[in-house]
Amino acid sequence: MALVLRGTVVTFDDDHRILDPGAVYVGDDGRLAAVRSAGQDPPAGFSGAPRIDTDGLILPGLIDLHNHLGYNTLPLWEAVGVPYLHHDRWVKEDEPPDYSTSITWPAKVLQQAAPEALVKYVEVKALIGGTTAIQGAPHSTRPVDGWLLRIVDNEKLPSGTDMVMTAALQLDADELRDKRADKLDGTRVLIYHVAEGRRGSTVHDEFEDLEPCLKPGLIGVHSTALTAADFAMWQDAVATVNRAEQGTVVWSPFSNYWLYHETTNVVEADKKGLRIALGSDWSPSGTKHVLGELKVADAVNRRELGGHFSDRELCDMVTANPGDALATAWGPHVGRLRRGSAADLLVLERHDPAQDVYRNLIDATERHVRLVLVRGRPFYGTPGLMTAAGATHTDTLTVAGLKRRVAVRQPDRSDAELDWPGVKRALEKVRTDPVAAWRAAQDALADWGGPLDDPEAPLVLFGDMPEGDTGAMAAAGEVPPDLVVPRLDPLTHDAAYFAAVARSGVPELQHLAGYYA
Repeated sequence: MALVLRGTVVTFDDDHRILDPGAVYVGDDGRLAAVRSAGQDPPAGFSGAPRIDTDGLILPGLIDLHNHLGYNTLPLWEAVGVPYLHHDRWVKEDEPPDYSTSITWPAKVLQQAAPEALVKYVEVKALIGGTTAIQGAPHSTRPVDGWLLRIVDNEKLPSGTDMVMTAALQLDADELRDKRADKLDGTRVLIYHVAEGRRGSTVHDEFEDLEPCLKPGLIGVHSTALTAADFAMWQDAVATVNRAEQGTVVWSPFSNYWLYHETTNVVEADKKGLRIALGSDWSPSGTKHVLGELKVADAVNRRELGGHFSDRELCDMVTANPGDALATAWGPHVGRLRRGSAADLLVLERHDPAQDVYRNLIDATERHVRLVLVRGRPFYGTPGLMTAAGATHTDTLTVAGLKRRVAVRQPDRSDAELDWPGVKRALEKVRTDPVAAWRAAQDALADWGGPLDDPEAPLVLFGDMPEGDTGAMAAAGEVPPDLVVPRLDPLTHDAAYFAAVARSGVPELQHLAGYYA
């Protein structure tokens, strides 16, 4: 329905206007009809629309440009052997807790035995942090278009065609040159993991293979092994095609420090003209959501980077910058509040009026998220704001000690029948007996008997990360008989999470807990 939200509007538009007080006019088509000062007349058709005085900050929904959704029910992975040299070293099984039993098999069983519940759980986890668009869809028998969020990999904006290419694992040079480079024609993006590891390691060679794809639309995830010269070469190649374009680096500082004890040289990337976006990576080595990752970036910026980035520039990394990076494929739909853009909105409590709006966003925790709209529909928020925004079929949950409502079940989606209690029951059933759950899932696939790319095939998810040492067991479906699926990763940054961070001893990560004190 048409809706008017009033409050302090932080537009992140080209001029970074702040309208205080301002009003955002949400059309019934899921787009913004207008973004105006509160004293201006409403646009046509909104004279009778419900008006909500939020008493908070109204911002674009946050965009998480690097994640792996199929693994986000798992807790932090406290592996022995860190820092790793690069991404290919995780799967070594010489010391416990090993990758296969800690990550691969628990994720595999949940992905195949409870696919709808898994996706909805991790979507709710992201919503609680104000996320409205997230990258990192698992491979699946049919695309999951996003029951609650926009899933970047599968979203079809605006042409109805999927214009986003992704690869979490490295492609060979021939594939990049012959099958990906030509598609970077100004209408598509390629989100690609590149050079993930310590500087000076062999993964730097991945950047050389990527050279034919150094064009507008390339979004490079991690890039931790790249040098200032590499970033200069990257941006120069992009500008040669179109001087108005920028390459994009996706920065995941928590995961980088957790696994490698180093992070991307984002200062040099910025100096060379690339834009920086943030991604929370995945729960085995990341934050709960990109709102948490913003705090890691802030702490690193203050203590390691000499305050190179302003508060506004840090906030751009979860709004305008990823939105602009996706604009090659989607047009100017997300990341900024302006007429015609998507009505993906975050309402935050202004918890410290003495601070500017950008510092309020950086310091905000799950407690301060008051309402999240995706495509103009309310999916998460306080009971009062959810009711005022017209939310239906909602369930209650407690977040950081506060009551919230979430709309998980959608009666208009025949492929999304579970409500929030049903999501938790389905996942806990798998945890109770993962071996039986795995075998039942394999039996269901055998009973189907048809091709897995058939639209009527049962939904099955497959991981996009290294399989570890499961080898023939995975191919034969022989689940480890003593497999333990860990407790579901909590929705918020809690005491257990911070205790694991403290045990890691990684100095750059010890400041995160202070934001939640």
